[in-house]
Formats: sequence, structure tokens, C-alpha cells
Amino acid sequence: MPNERCRQMEQLSREHDEGMAFADRISELASDGGEDSLAEGVRLVREYYQEELEQHLQHEEQTIFAPIVQFHREHFSLCVRLGTEHGLLRTMATSMRIETAQRDLPAFADILRKHTEAEEEELLPLVESLFTPEQLDAVMHFTPLPGTPPGRGPGS
Repeated sequence: MPNERCRQMEQLSREHDEGMAFADRISELASDGGEDSLAEGVRLVREYYQEELEQHLQHEEQTIFAPIVQFHREHFSLCVRLGTEHGLLRTMATSMRIETAQRDLPAFADILRKHTEAEEEELLPLVESLFTPEQLDAVMHFTPLPGTPPGRGPGS
């Protein structure tokens, strides 16, 4: 995604780029349709969720959605929409099965792609325009709560 971001948003934006590439990979595996490709797609989605996606979602929820809801209620509906999509991505990733992979893999990839585009085009520019320097720094220095699945982030 070609958007320039303030330094505090760079990591999230990089993760969004990686998520888009991941969605493309999952779409390719689903399009192949072979049993091995579908099984690989299911494995990759589960792995991506455990190692990256859950922590990324919590990062946004704790450092972006919470301050918007608390201090910028006029943007509450955006947080509700994106938060609902977070829940859908979680549900799809954790319930992905080989028996339904032909249908579920392209659906997961499509939702991930559209959700990521919305965050890049709507959420991150809003955050950059509304957040104080301290709030932006909190986004940049996110530390997962105890019990968060392992993934990338500070100290990982």
C-alpha cells in the first residue's frame, strides 16, 4: 500500500502490507483447489492467526479503538464496524477446516483484504489526524497483554 504514514503508524502499516500479501497467497491456494493446496491454506491461516493476526487485532483494539471510543465518539461507528470484522476474522481463522476450505479460504482472504484496505484508507489517516503525540507513541510502543498468543511485536 503506497500510503505514507507517520513513524508511529509504520509498523501497523507494514503488517497491513503483509496481510494483503497473505490474502493473495491464500486466494492462490484456494484457486488451485487441490487437496494439498487446501490443507496448506488451512494450516497457513491457523498459523497466521496464532503468530501474527491475533496480536495485530489486539494492538488496534487496545491502542486505537479504545482511545477513539473514549475521546472521539463521533467515530464510534467506524470502530464498531472494524471491531465486528476483527471478530469475524477471529472466528473464521479459528474454525477453519479442510472440509470447508474451498469455500472458507477465499472468503477469509476477501474479508482480510477488504478490512485491511478500510483500515489503511479510513482508520490510520483518522488516527494520524486525531491522536496526540502521546497516543501515537502508545500505538508505536504497544505491548500485548499477558496471555496474548505469541507473535511479532516488542521483544518477539
